[in-house]
Amino acid sequence: MTSTSMKLTAACMLVGGIVGWQAPAIAGSDNSSDTYAGDYMGGSLPAGTFIALQYAGFAHSNAFVDTAGNQLPNSHANIFEEFTRFAYFTQLGGHPFVIEAEVPFATLTDVNLPGTNNQVASGLTDPVVHLTYFLISDAQTQRWLGLTDYLYLPYGNYDNTKAINVASAHQFTDVPQIGYTEGLGKFSPALQGFFFDLIANASFHTDGQTPINFSLGNVATPFGVLPAALAYDKLTQSTSYDVKAFLRYEPKPLTFVALGIEKSWGGEQIATNGRITVGGTPVPCGATCGPLSLSKDDYLRGHLQFQFPLAQDFAVAADVFHDFARVGGFRDDIGAEIRLTKFFFPQPPSK
Repeated sequence: MTSTSMKLTAACMLVGGIVGWQAPAIAGSDNSSDTYAGDYMGGSLPAGTFIALQYAGFAHSNAFVDTAGNQLPNSHANIFEEFTRFAYFTQLGGHPFVIEAEVPFATLTDVNLPGTNNQVASGLTDPVVHLTYFLISDAQTQRWLGLTDYLYLPYGNYDNTKAINVASAHQFTDVPQIGYTEGLGKFSPALQGFFFDLIANASFHTDGQTPINFSLGNVATPFGVLPAALAYDKLTQSTSYDVKAFLRYEPKPLTFVALGIEKSWGGEQIATNGRITVGGTPVPCGATCGPLSLSKDDYLRGHLQFQFPLAQDFAVAADVFHDFARVGGFRDDIGAEIRLTKFFFPQPPSK
């Protein structure tokens, strides 16, 4: 037996101990959208309107639930996020048309996820550009119907040597969305000022590349102490689906309170083409390096949203949320997001 084959044989004997960790890994997932209740009423804003929005949010997760539905013991994290968004309103073919872009950031603190050494890669997540075309925008009858397409760009801060990432594994994600708002006051005087908002979308993900490249530490072999590593070459993700429904009360412009429910499902991430190396030498590991399910976009979430104006062209909104159920990710026990909106309306034509 050659020294190389002896080395491989000895390394193979160590595989069971090396990979017995079975630790979770998390890649960020771009799914759904940041649409608030009443946002599609923006189709009635005049062409030439420019909006700058600033978001800042915090969520406390009291558990990590794997894709099999098992809650990891004593798992938790705090999630901070903030992003800046810009929107410009114009017209296309006689219908309102909105062009938007946003740059998001996120970080995790107080993380405990058994088996990961709590290694987190935070920072820039995937930037987004989106376009909205309104098929219906009728403020008089209080009915709006818009089609939006979000494109997430794979420029986030992803580090495949970390077990927990806030950005996707360098994936493009396209999210077509339908937004529908109906004023209920026309059906009954008792419903004056009430609106129904429905937002539904699907997220289509491209494959991620080299999502995992973990060091497994040094292992003792008959040929000395050698470094071991685990790597996966590819990440596939199924389509994610998300539906939000709100009942909103708006007593006056820019002022509302809304209760909503959100259901998301699908989006399972699976790492494939796994391999283990010991001292740089590939080690046959069979089913041990088989497909690894990382996470899902599967949750049921409740929302309380409200907004009030500080001036005619400036408003503050908030979204308070709670996950009633979660599979394949951090379950948010409580979260809150603040949104600041500054309107720049077009100047009326001079007479």
